[in-house]
Amino acid sequence: MTRISLLLLVLLSLATSAMAASPSRIGVVDLQRAVSESTEGIEAKSSLLRKTEQLNADLKVLLADFEKMRAEAEKDAAGLSVDERSEREKVLQKKSRDFQSRQREAQEDLKQIEAEYLRKITARLGTVMSKVGEEENYTAILDRSTGLYYFSREADITSLIVKRANEEYSRSLKK
Repeated sequence: MTRISLLLLVLLSLATSAMAASPSRIGVVDLQRAVSESTEGIEAKSSLLRKTEQLNADLKVLLADFEKMRAEAEKDAAGLSVDERSEREKVLQKKSRDFQSRQREAQEDLKQIEAEYLRKITARLGTVMSKVGEEENYTAILDRSTGLYYFSREADITSLIVKRANEEYSRSLKK
C-alpha cells in the first residue's frame, strides 16, 4: 500500500512539474479581420464586387426596359381602347414581377457566392491556425468574436495568421 501511495505521489509531482515547465499559451484571432485582410479575402471581396456590379448592370437594363414600356403605355393610353389598356397593364405588371423576381435571384446568388468564399477562406484559416498552434506551442487559439471579454495585445495573433494564410494561399496558386 505504501508503494502505491509513493508511486502516486511521484506521478503527481511529475505531472505538476511538467505542467509548470510548459505554461499555457492562448492565442486570440479576430477571424473577421483575418478574412478581410488576407490576400484570398481581398480577392474574394473584389470578385464579389465585380459580380455585384455585373448583376446591377443587368438589372438596370431590365428596369430601363420596364420604364420605357411604362412611359409608352402612359403616352398612348388616351388613344387605346379599354381592352388594349388592360392588356398593356397586364404586360407591365408581368414585367414588374419579372424584374422583382430577377432582383431577388441576384441577391440570393450573391449571398451564396459570399457564403462559399467565406467557407473556403475560413477553412484555410482553420488549417493555418492549427499549424500555428502546433508550431508555436499554443494551448488554444480563440476567436475574438465569440464573446471574449478581455485579452492582452500579446495574445492577438491575427497578423501572424494573416501572414501565414497569405503564404499558404500563394503556395496553392503556384501549384
